[in-house]
Parts: sequence; C-alpha cells; structure tokens
Amino acid sequence: MNFQSPHFVPSDSFQIATYADGPEDGSAILLVHGWPEVAYSWKNTVPALVAAGYRVIAYDLRGFGQSSAPADPVHYAMPQLIADMEAVMDAYGLDSAIICGHDWGGSIVWHAARMISHRVEAVIGICVPHTSRAPVRPLKIIEKRFGAKHYFIEFRDRGPDVAEMFAQDADGFFRLMFRSTPPGAKMDETFTFIPTKFEKFLKSGSPKLKGEVLQDEDRKHFVEAYTRTGFETGMNLYRNIDVNWELAEGMSDRITQPVLMISPEGDLLLPPELTEPMVKMCPDLERVNIPDCGHWAMWDAPEALNGAMVEWLGRRASV
Repeated sequence: MNFQSPHFVPSDSFQIATYADGPEDGSAILLVHGWPEVAYSWKNTVPALVAAGYRVIAYDLRGFGQSSAPADPVHYAMPQLIADMEAVMDAYGLDSAIICGHDWGGSIVWHAARMISHRVEAVIGICVPHTSRAPVRPLKIIEKRFGAKHYFIEFRDRGPDVAEMFAQDADGFFRLMFRSTPPGAKMDETFTFIPTKFEKFLKSGSPKLKGEVLQDEDRKHFVEAYTRTGFETGMNLYRNIDVNWELAEGMSDRITQPVLMISPEGDLLLPPELTEPMVKMCPDLERVNIPDCGHWAMWDAPEALNGAMVEWLGRRASV
C-alpha cells in the first residue's frame, strides 16, 4: 500500500484521503485509525490482510493526514465521521464491508455497526471496547474521576495551547506517546495527564526513552502528517464526546454483526476486563487478548495482532 499517493474521496465539502491494496474482487475491509494516528498506522497490518486475499482500504480521518482538516469542531461529530465511511464505501463501489478500528477508530466502528448496520458485514475492535451509553455526560464523569489535567478535558478547555506545545517537538511527542508498556506498570490518574507529561518532557530536553515502538522512518511519517495538519484538528474528536453522547440517546446498544474484540493485556487505560459487558450487547462475539503488548498493538505486536485478525476473518468472512 502506497501511503504517499492517496485517492481522494469527496465527503460533504471535504476530501478524504484513501489508500487501497489487495485484489479488487476480495472481501473488503476498511481500516479506521485513532489518535494520534493516521492511516499509516496500518502499515504492518495491510500486507497480512492482502496476503489472505482481502481488499484493504485504509483512510485518513477528516482532520488527519492528507484528508481535509476543517477547524470547526462541528465537522467532527459521529454522524459526519460515519458519513465519511459511507463515502469511502461508495467511492470504491461497496454495498457493504468489514470494518476494523483502533483507538478512536474503535469508537467509530461501534457506532457505524448500529448507524449503518446494513452496510457493515462484521466488526473488529482493537483496544476500545463497545460500551453502553453513559448515564450522564461522559466528560463530566472523566473530569470528576481524573481531574482537569486529563487529556480529554485539556483538549476541550485549552486545545490551541496544547496543540502548539505538541508542535514544538513533534518528533519528541511521538517518541513519548508510542511506547510499549513497562513490565509491572500500573494505571493511575497521572497516566492520562498527557499535556502535563509532555510539558515535563520538553523541559527535560526531550530525552531518549525506553520502549519506543516506532522506527525512525515510521515516526518521520507521523511527524510529516501532523506538521501538515497541526495537532488541534484531531482534538476535535474529543470535543464532540458529549455531542456524540447526546446524539446516541435512544440508540440500541446491541450489535448484531459478528464481532472480534482484540485487547492488548498491557493496555493500562483499556485493559481486557473492560470488554466483559460486551458479552450481553454483542451476541456474536469473540474476544482475543494479546500478551506482552500495549495500546499501540499494530506496532508493539503486529504478528500476534495480524494472526488474530486473519484467523477470525478466515472463519467468519468469505474472501
């Protein structure tokens, strides 16, 4: 897959950068990235899926990579993100597809499975589990539990300042973010204080860090992508968390398509036990845990991740 030469798909008044590989007559699978990522995050996943006979389409979410990056947060609510997914399907002549998402991409595919269920054949979620609708606004819960320094709250309240700080050393930002989980590490509230952590990292001279999972060449691609868009447009996903909560009122929690949930055992923020409620909401569910792997599964344990996906797809989806 050539991540340097996208095919642009119109959606609303914007352009979505897409990247395709694999046989055109193979079953189609859409790959949806998260934050702070781009379609290039699937670099190690695409070859395995193509080798298994799938038509693979990855795309940069609006606000990311080579896609249009409107500034107004109104353009980043879940209906707009799902409309982009449909636009990609339409552009490639697909009535339906298998959809796979990591991180924020996980949230998007869980919504898509219900909002455009007739176009979703099967769903793969990586790290982010499907959850029932919260009883109150999610950001209120987050702020009460973790405080004002949680990155969700910081992105909402002081996004431009945070984005400018990240841009001061984009390479350092990705070195800090994309790391494996140290043995014995435990989750506490400071784990979510990303702006605070990065500020301290800058003040200490952006030192070399243990556990980096991106090679220099790969990290360069991320730096170039975020140099193009800046860091703030991606934060608009977080600014719509409460909006998405409002829009989901009355929506069923039930996902009827075949579902594969993949959980890295070293994901401190999203440990495998958070997937337990999915058993009642997803009647056709399989769960796979990946040992010795942190949140950035596509880089931290690509062979294990790819193996789990290909094995399940081979049993549940035709090629």
